[in-house]
Amino acid sequence: MSEWSPRRVAAATARAVGEAVAESNSGSAAGGKVSAAGSLARRAVGRTAHRARQGLVAPSPLRASLAERIIQAGVAAVLAAALGLGLVLTPSPTGTGTHPALGLPPCGMLVMTGHPCPTCGVTTSFVLAAHGRFSEALVNQPFGLVLFLAVAAGLLATLATVATGRTWAPLGRVSVVTTAAILMVVLVLASWAYKWATL
Repeated sequence: MSEWSPRRVAAATARAVGEAVAESNSGSAAGGKVSAAGSLARRAVGRTAHRARQGLVAPSPLRASLAERIIQAGVAAVLAAALGLGLVLTPSPTGTGTHPALGLPPCGMLVMTGHPCPTCGVTTSFVLAAHGRFSEALVNQPFGLVLFLAVAAGLLATLATVATGRTWAPLGRVSVVTTAAILMVVLVLASWAYKWATL
């Protein structure tokens, strides 16, 4: 069953009352223009219910479906695991090289050229931020701190969907996603240039 916005239902009911009054006025004699309030109310409610059954009263755009809430619960679990992993890991004192603790190989570009790749230091900064060392995370690799904040915000947003049914689907417009993607690329490149200059 669709969930409706109270504002939309109220508007639909008001519209139905107006139609009922118009019909009453057009079809009544001069002495009986005012219909009984109970009759108008019954007619209005009946019309609203009929429109709801026919799908003419649109569901609220700010309510998440059951499927979306289940998906968001899974996303929340992944994000919470990422933050938990950040708490468990120990940040490398060199500013890079924390990720081998996860069983991953060292950065090939750094090993071969002595220069960092675009993601060098991101894991270390993420772990520093997870331990509350935000200034160190920013100085080490700014994008790592940005990534941590994005994961934390994503966790809060997904939990809000699961708990309250609030949907963030309107933010999924192409223009919003494109702008966010461009911003992320710019931040990655700027952070890489900074790490390259400071390593």
